Amino acid sequence: MAGWDVHTHLIPPTVLAAAHQRAFGLAVEGGALVVDGRERLPLQRLANPAALLEWIDEQQLEGAVVSVPPALFRYDQGVEWASLVNQGLRELATPRLRVLGQLPLLDPAAPEVASALADEGVFSGFALGTAGFAALDHVWRELDRLEAFTLIHPSHSHDSRLEAFYLSNLLGNPYETGLAAAELVFADVPGRFPGIRFCLCHGGGVTAALAGRWQRGIDTARPGIEPPSLSVAEALRQFYVDDLVHDTAVQALLGATFGSDRVLAGSDWPFPMGSERIDQGRAAARATVSERITRPLKKGAVSA
Repeated sequence: MAGWDVHTHLIPPTVLAAAHQRAFGLAVEGGALVVDGRERLPLQRLANPAALLEWIDEQQLEGAVVSVPPALFRYDQGVEWASLVNQGLRELATPRLRVLGQLPLLDPAAPEVASALADEGVFSGFALGTAGFAALDHVWRELDRLEAFTLIHPSHSHDSRLEAFYLSNLLGNPYETGLAAAELVFADVPGRFPGIRFCLCHGGGVTAALAGRWQRGIDTARPGIEPPSLSVAEALRQFYVDDLVHDTAVQALLGATFGSDRVLAGSDWPFPMGSERIDQGRAAARATVSERITRPLKKGAVSA
């Protein structure tokens, strides 16, 4: 067995327990977790760690990196929600299931939460939704100090025009990831906080296709742009991305944009827009780097 899947999802058991009690705006109805009366997450495999372990074996992998589904980021719920989610993630963590912690990203306590989670030696980093990354230097400073693997996963787009044709996912998700990447690049986060191991889901969304346009905006001093310390090309080579783009031509673009050594195997298990089969060649080729950057954090430690 060789390699890791860096992009999989499970619902923590503590979240399910809260839903059965109808706490935190959650409920279980018709075999689905209902979040705030709107979003429905089919339980089945999402609530079954054994199913993920079985899939890992089928794909001949060493293990998988687990984050919560994006409907559970819920940054308006603050520290109490993050604590509930993280307790469930602790319960899921095993040598073959590495878990990414939940931060109350928009709460002032986020850096302290990150530091405390890292000190446990259980969490392999953090998963962040695309909630708007302006004015988060206090968070980036701590994640940089921790050299944290930081998965950027798209949250739901609020553009009502995307309600038809499943475009909220087909177009909204890649846009949201590209927006997050743009905010990071133009705010010079990769240049100022190079220790953070950002990984963009879904091949970075629209990022690779727009990199040249972003650089043109810098070169022509478009309004609101302060030139970052890194060129766009240099900044993007600081990111990792998963390979989940469903297009071999785009796979080649990812390698040209981010560097082939920075394209990691990721499936988005168990969602329908994910992959039914991991690229075992890529997983094996990136096995060493994937294992290294997703090892459980230890506060104050410098990775080998």
